[in-house]
Amino acid sequence: MDTDPPPTRTRPSPRREQAEATRGLLLSTAERLFAERGLAQVSNRQIVEAAGQANNSALTYHVGTRTDLILAITRAHAEPIARRTRVLVERARGSTDPREHVAALVLPYTDHLAALGTPSWFARFTAQISADPAFADQVLADPLFAPHYQEGLAAVWSHVPDLPPAEAALRGRTSRLAIIHTCAEQERAAADTGEPADWAMVGEALTDAVTGLLLAPRRR
Repeated sequence: MDTDPPPTRTRPSPRREQAEATRGLLLSTAERLFAERGLAQVSNRQIVEAAGQANNSALTYHVGTRTDLILAITRAHAEPIARRTRVLVERARGSTDPREHVAALVLPYTDHLAALGTPSWFARFTAQISADPAFADQVLADPLFAPHYQEGLAAVWSHVPDLPPAEAALRGRTSRLAIIHTCAEQERAAADTGEPADWAMVGEALTDAVTGLLLAPRRR
């Protein structure tokens, strides 16, 4: 019988806890400002001042470069979305219903937005980075997110009519932008009115719309 006491968990030092809290505040402040004003219109100084930090180098010290900042915001949200994507993609494996595979890629995003409450800024932040080629592809290539997303995407495309590559790419981009910008508009309306968006409805409506767009027959 093991009589040794259970190992004790070392609690972070007060200094480390304060550093983590400051970093979290800087990330959430940057996300809000980027969502409301756009990436190019927000300087590091504005983020630091809005976060109530006296040291102008606080952002560089706690987060790093501008790219580090944007990827850190994305990664914080990517973890719960990736977990939900894995569950739904695994659940949809082998299904002959294309809508089920589309839902496995759409609903993790809208479910996460619902969990953020009102107001939130992530949908509008996502719309900003989706328009920036420096970051748009990096998000989906994240090792945390990529494997199950790629599996779900392959399952969706296995049901799509045979299309010329350019048309297939166009339908894919259109679907992605429809999801991103519809959610951004819903989030903006919720922030302006104080009325929470009906994310369950949005998720189901987008799933229907994207499924229809991808499966639409091609007129020759």
